[in-house]
Amino acid sequence: MNKNELIVVLRDAARSHKEWVGNALALIEGVPLDKEKVPVNATECKFGQWYHGEGQSLRGIAGFKELEAPHDELHRKYMEIFAILFGEDYEPSFFAKLFGSSRKLAAEKRELAMEKFRLLEKQSDLIVKQLIQLEKLITAMGENQLEKYLA
Repeated sequence: MNKNELIVVLRDAARSHKEWVGNALALIEGVPLDKEKVPVNATECKFGQWYHGEGQSLRGIAGFKELEAPHDELHRKYMEIFAILFGEDYEPSFFAKLFGSSRKLAAEKRELAMEKFRLLEKQSDLIVKQLIQLEKLITAMGENQLEKYLA
């Protein structure tokens, strides 16, 4: 992988994580999502596969290791949102339906999901900032310096 390809990977990761934030908001708003937009573990997304695979050659670069924890947390928050919204097959009783408590429960779930969403947004912003910083470091490196990590 050369410098340009590496920069493309980092930019794709930033774009992808912004999309995941949009997907989480869409879930909360009740928009059905395609299967590939359902939350996955941090090691299963495209960036996670690269980060834990080929990207490990960069672990000596300042800021690279610091991506792992926020990235893991971002995926945890997305999973939590998904679990809040879809984790239980809740079927309200006849009386609950009659008195509207199922709507109240749905509103409470959405509110709780929005609280998690705000945390997810912060994680995403942190990751994007770290990716931009890493990109700047890599851009500033000479080819020979970068080759030491990629070899």
